Amino acid sequence: MTTISTTHYASIGKRFVAVLIDSLLLQVVFFIAYGKPPIGEELSTPKGIAANVLATLIGWVYFAVMESSSLQATFGKRLLSIIVTDTDGKKISFGRATLRYLAKSLWLIIFIFALIVAVRSQTISAGKANTAYLAFAGLLILVSLGVALVGYLMVFFTPEKQALHDMIARCVVVNGGGEPVNIPWKSLIALAVGYIILGRVVVGQLPGTASTNTVSPISSNTQTAPTNTPTPLPNILSENNNQQNPLFGELLPANTTIYGVWELNFANGVVQHQALLSMRGTSGLMAVRFPGDNGVTQTVRQNMTLWSSAKGLVLVGNNPIDVKTNTPNLTYAPDNFLIATRPDNSVVLRNYSLSGANKSLTESPVERKFLGYPSIGINMVELTPEKRNEVNQKSNLPFQVTTDNGVLVLSVNANSTASRSGVKPGDVILSINGNNVSNLKQVQNAIQSSGLDTVLNFNVDRNGENVSLRVSVGCCYNPQQSTKP
Repeated sequence: MTTISTTHYASIGKRFVAVLIDSLLLQVVFFIAYGKPPIGEELSTPKGIAANVLATLIGWVYFAVMESSSLQATFGKRLLSIIVTDTDGKKISFGRATLRYLAKSLWLIIFIFALIVAVRSQTISAGKANTAYLAFAGLLILVSLGVALVGYLMVFFTPEKQALHDMIARCVVVNGGGEPVNIPWKSLIALAVGYIILGRVVVGQLPGTASTNTVSPISSNTQTAPTNTPTPLPNILSENNNQQNPLFGELLPANTTIYGVWELNFANGVVQHQALLSMRGTSGLMAVRFPGDNGVTQTVRQNMTLWSSAKGLVLVGNNPIDVKTNTPNLTYAPDNFLIATRPDNSVVLRNYSLSGANKSLTESPVERKFLGYPSIGINMVELTPEKRNEVNQKSNLPFQVTTDNGVLVLSVNANSTASRSGVKPGDVILSINGNNVSNLKQVQNAIQSSGLDTVLNFNVDRNGENVSLRVSVGCCYNPQQSTKP
């Protein structure tokens, strides 16, 4: 056995530099395995959980194996000529090195648990539990920081310059030298290669988002959301003047807007619900299909309004209407959604409703799929004198353009709402709902900012004749999949 001579206890400066060297070395391995440090992964996703678990394991193996080997130190410590021994100056066992590593990570374990509690507080049910969760998370963060601060400051006040984890594992860090020691390169390289393969091949294939669908989140992205003043919705979207909600408390006007159409899937107890949500600004409509008590599928339509609350952004339903009878559905509890944003800017939806005679709270996660924006199914071009000449020179078009202004309909999708409403190729759109339009953006905004089934009043030029059309808005135009609004 190689003997390593020791002198006095290692200084805090040497230990700190050694930690920096080891951390840098592990970060390089982490980056090769994942393309980024695993701490950047969302803890609630399969990929994030696997990445952080493997990162913790590789850190444990690295420190425990190196400090219990004949080297008695990690690479960082060895470069600074310091080693880890027990209180009698002997080499420590793998078990004691493991205990030392876990004690060193105690503050981090508490801190990560506090973050999980804080994230959970964004998706819990109504009441004061949200505040209690946040308070508990804050207390845990203070405890973790206290453990870290006191644990490492103990080096300055203990005779053997021991930190808390040294005292728990009954170890000391000393200046060490003597004969050279063989480094187990083959084992370390095999460990690093195996870890990189797991990170790239296994963890890399796991889902990186909490949602089971790869879809566009509900957002207020101004790059895709329409920017003009939305066309008024039908009377069924009358404003909800009641700003008190039994689930979320006081409701205030939302400071953001949402545009688009989503397919939502959620459960109310054991009953699965499928919904089509159409939002334009802070209001919208949602049609919900679900199996009734007699086994027959029922459809309920309800108004949806976006609000701000003490719990964050909420989408509140009201006035459920039975689509079949067009009468209020007195047994269906309006749906309410909490829209929570995670630290990585991903969006989580949860559905809340009060149902039954005792008004029991039902909570469930919501799976969502972004379908796009309302559409009528036409392909358009903005007219200029040059564009008119270009269009007229195309022999395959069944019309000739005689005007230099407006928005020309080049084609109409078969079975689209535009086709059923009488829109034809060659029509030049002059106005929508009485508002003159002269460019593509104005037409796109007028259509995409409307709710599903909204009727728009088009005024078009058809071979020099003014024609009025009532065009229903359907679903859907997705900018990532289509070019026809």
